[in-house]
Amino acid sequence: MLKISMLVVGVGLALIPVISNSTSLIEMEEKLLEMEEELFISTEGLYDINTRVDSQMTISGYTDVEFISTSQPGKPDGFRLHHMSLFFEKNMNDKWRFFSEVEYEDAPKFEGTGKNDPLKASEGKIFLEAVNMTYFWKQEVNFRFGRMFTPAGIWSVDHYPTFVPTQNRPQHIRKIFPQNVDGTQVFGTVVVGSGFLSYDLYVGNGRSANSGKTDDNSSKSKGAKMSFIFPVLNHFELGTSYYVDPQDSIKSGEELIATGFHGKIRAGQTTLQFEVANAEWDTTEAEGSYAQLLHDWNKYTLGVRTDSYDNDSANTATQSEISVNSIFANYHFNENVTIKIEHHVIDNENSAIKDYEKTIVSIVGYLGN
Repeated sequence: MLKISMLVVGVGLALIPVISNSTSLIEMEEKLLEMEEELFISTEGLYDINTRVDSQMTISGYTDVEFISTSQPGKPDGFRLHHMSLFFEKNMNDKWRFFSEVEYEDAPKFEGTGKNDPLKASEGKIFLEAVNMTYFWKQEVNFRFGRMFTPAGIWSVDHYPTFVPTQNRPQHIRKIFPQNVDGTQVFGTVVVGSGFLSYDLYVGNGRSANSGKTDDNSSKSKGAKMSFIFPVLNHFELGTSYYVDPQDSIKSGEELIATGFHGKIRAGQTTLQFEVANAEWDTTEAEGSYAQLLHDWNKYTLGVRTDSYDNDSANTATQSEISVNSIFANYHFNENVTIKIEHHVIDNENSAIKDYEKTIVSIVGYLGN
């Protein structure tokens, strides 16, 4: 501000010789003071505008369109308007942050009859996938309240189509650990030797028909995730996840104990990512895993993945395991637009269920800066 004022004064003094003789020096000084005051007000106004923009609600999101070709019986080839998700974010001050995601899946349409009758027609799904407020206290300890993605493994958290190489997710994701939790979470990162420990602790309603309003029972679900990040290569992360619900509603109130192990290792442009998870109820057990290897080259991402899921792994007589082997390629036009091509070979252990293949071509757009 001082330099600007001096510049204004200097320009004004330089103009004095050409000012009419009827204009006194005092009048000129008064004029310069007025100009300086106007400049100060203008600068303050610009600062106020920038402050208001920083505190405004920001809207971003993503969208994707797919063409799916499959040999699965009864499944015709066709286009899918898969996602239209909107993120709403607001920094309420330097500590508090609001975030929500509203997902519109499969081009939803809901039409009423105008009476107290069920919907006349409905298509797709509208889902409030996340809505929470976070208090950032310090790096080691932070707090989150509301609906959040279940901190379990890697894919459950980093699952957006703009950040993952395939539209198809590994089979066990959301089947062992729940998709999200309505409750509260404590999380942070602490220094451990020359590395880091990232942790999440949470408690919330278990899975139910309306978990955002109430739980089907009084037993709360609880969970934890820990990831160790070692100072080697470009990225070296190993971690574990745990979740327990004394009365899991999807299994008629049976106790659920879910455990998982995950890892992500990046050397140069090559990344290996894997997860193993297991769920135990009172009367049944399920397990799933995947391993994914990808390589980034210029604007391309190329890779392979193998994954399996068994929803009745404790009973060897059921032949319920399904294995999927995948190959994929991505082309990134820029940081916001990606084209994906992926091919999946699905193998059913049960010989009564036909094996099939599926190819997906998609274009994904990130609606942000």
